[in-house]
Amino acid sequence: MKHFRQSAALLLSAILCCSAVALSGCGDTSSNAGDDTLSAYSPVVPDSKIDENEPGEIVDATVGTPLNYQDKLDVTLTKIIELDAGNNTERRILLAEFTIKNKTDTAVDCSTLTHFSASVDGTVKKGIVSQTTAAILARKYYTKLGSDMQSLNQAIEPGTSISGYVYMEVPSSWDELKLIYKPYKYYSNDTIEFPIVESELEHYTEPLS
Repeated sequence: MKHFRQSAALLLSAILCCSAVALSGCGDTSSNAGDDTLSAYSPVVPDSKIDENEPGEIVDATVGTPLNYQDKLDVTLTKIIELDAGNNTERRILLAEFTIKNKTDTAVDCSTLTHFSASVDGTVKKGIVSQTTAAILARKYYTKLGSDMQSLNQAIEPGTSISGYVYMEVPSSWDELKLIYKPYKYYSNDTIEFPIVESELEHYTEPLS
């Protein structure tokens, strides 16, 4: 278990470090160079976790519509933004902005790398939500907007709401694309699935690279 948590933390640290370097510059040695540094968050992995092959409920959701998950969580994917990917014609960068409220009396883990994945034309691909390029462009986008919004990487405390985003690097075209959220990974295989439709994308066309 310790090895898993350390590996996850190292991967997230690398992504966040790249984001910080891209924003502040490799050669910045001033006192403000570390102001944008973010700490890695690693969810707790129980000693007895659920078998990944055990069936779970699939809950269909839509962009912009709040979803009440078992009276435990209120989950809203508020919007999906497509960023300018520069000269990359084979991949597209998407940001999914969420608001999630914990209605229970126990903290709920929420990590982009752990609790989210994506399905492209019926095939689940975990790597879509772990690409460094997407993470860096996301930070540049929110910095340019003057927003302090961060990727979803924290515990949601009882009775509180958080807002954050999931970054994705997806193929340039698809027949069916879904963002998948597994809110109680390690305890339940239930998933909340959001179809991503071209007509619902908001486009940010200013260059970020």
